[in-house]
Amino acid sequence: MTGIELPSSGRSGRRDAGRRHVEAAARHGASFRIFFLAGAVEAVLVIGLWGAAFPLVAGIDPPLAPSAWHAHELLFGYVPAVQAGFLLTALPHWTGRRPVATGTLAALLVLWIAGRLAVAGLAGLGPPGVAVAAIAFTAALAGLVTHEIVAARSRDNAPAVLSLAVLVVAQILFHADLAAGHDGAAAARLALAGVTAQMMLLGGRIVPAFTRDYLSETGRASLPQPVRWLDAAAVGLGLAALVVWLALPWLGAAAPLGGAVPIAAGVLLLVRQAGWAPSRTLREPLVWVLHLGAAMTPLGLLMAGTAAVTGQAGLAAAVIHVWAIGGIGLMTLALMTRVSLGHTGRSLRAVAGSTAIYLAIALAVAARAGSVLMPQWTLPLLSLAGAAWLAAYGGFLVVYGPMLVHPAVAPERSAHSPPR
Repeated sequence: MTGIELPSSGRSGRRDAGRRHVEAAARHGASFRIFFLAGAVEAVLVIGLWGAAFPLVAGIDPPLAPSAWHAHELLFGYVPAVQAGFLLTALPHWTGRRPVATGTLAALLVLWIAGRLAVAGLAGLGPPGVAVAAIAFTAALAGLVTHEIVAARSRDNAPAVLSLAVLVVAQILFHADLAAGHDGAAAARLALAGVTAQMMLLGGRIVPAFTRDYLSETGRASLPQPVRWLDAAAVGLGLAALVVWLALPWLGAAAPLGGAVPIAAGVLLLVRQAGWAPSRTLREPLVWVLHLGAAMTPLGLLMAGTAAVTGQAGLAAAVIHVWAIGGIGLMTLALMTRVSLGHTGRSLRAVAGSTAIYLAIALAVAARAGSVLMPQWTLPLLSLAGAAWLAAYGGFLVVYGPMLVHPAVAPERSAHSPPR
């Protein structure tokens, strides 16, 4: 077991074939190694180089303003890299198709690096060239994932295609907005909503599954069971709430009425998550961090709805950081650490340093949200948030980096053990 296998409603033959392919590739897979490392390095650089110091040190005239570069590289650099590492590792099991060829992975990596250089102003391209170079990786990844899912007729995994499509559209709009002399904020907002929707859908799939497996392996007699109508209602209302959140800046006097939708969605999503037995996972960081990451979506919705009803601008601004650092940061680190362990033959138990990594990113979201909620403490809280973010991703590179660059070890548990 490699940490990503999940129950599927697809054909049993496809599941069996996928299991054989993923088990054969698990100890030699390259996608998660390449793109988790790339994503972690990107996460460190985006925060470490953010601000005027970057162009001054590099001696360049970057094509994007510091704030636009910061948002672009987190949403369209870091996020797609982690998506590539996770999806290209998971797809063989989900679809029953063979892992992506090494040459294809190399081409994707070249596109990803080219995009980072272009957006940083290190490729000598004008705005159209920067846009093409930046979008190429996300579009190529979306095309590849779409091809794999369509070829396998795997309708269950269509949301992965839709989330990538939203990201591509948002990135195109981002660069079009910049070309028109704007800041790209609306497009970044769309991208954040799309990724948050993906986290909500993916979380509903993996968090209860991994929780049930953990509780089963620890001898718990009572296991949380899915409530399908509640799942459907919570996700449906959650998606509607994200659409309302996107529209809030243009609702004007109707914004307080619109705020009721995110509040209702946040409550329903928390009710759904309570059924996943989060309090019973506190002894295993690899599991409780998934619950913590999943909770960021309803927390942000509750904050967004409350801000719309009360008109609190600071609370509305904090939502972005709860989702970007809390939702995306926590959930992606949870998956990166889990897959890095399972796909290198190690037991799915948190290794030394894992808890510190998770607590650091949790501190980062608290400090960053606090920096806009408590203006008198903005500068120290910003510094704390940045330091905590760097500690989390630097810690990932120190603790998990060696696992990703060295060959897999002998498996510590049977490949036929239940998924977790």
